[in-house]
Amino acid sequence: MYVRQKNAAARAYLRRFVPMMTVYAVLVFAAPYAIWAWRPEGPILWAIAVLPALPIVGVFWIIGRYIIELKDEYLRMLEVRKALVATGFAMSIASIWGFLEIYTDVMRLPTFFVPVIWFAGLGVGSIVNLALEQGGEA
Repeated sequence: MYVRQKNAAARAYLRRFVPMMTVYAVLVFAAPYAIWAWRPEGPILWAIAVLPALPIVGVFWIIGRYIIELKDEYLRMLEVRKALVATGFAMSIASIWGFLEIYTDVMRLPTFFVPVIWFAGLGVGSIVNLALEQGGEA
């Protein structure tokens, strides 16, 4: 039963994630093209500019649903810890880089990179989980 429950949550996650990222990929290219081609202004420009961010918001919801739908509490704890590590990782880098921007001449980092850093932090969280499991501290 445990394997079927885990697979059910994973299947639901993929069933949601893949279409959402497909929409994201399309919008990342379509939005700037639409802005270039149509030259909108005001609220229409803002609406088109925001479109690529909406699937990313959806991915955060999908990850939350995945955590909720996991029936095994240990696996859920691993996913929550991974997300906490990712959050600490992303916020730490954003804070450090923000102060570097204020006090030095580093290039400005667009804020849409913060979720990208968070997603990279999920990888760091996976490594932390692996290290703690191997060390017996999971």
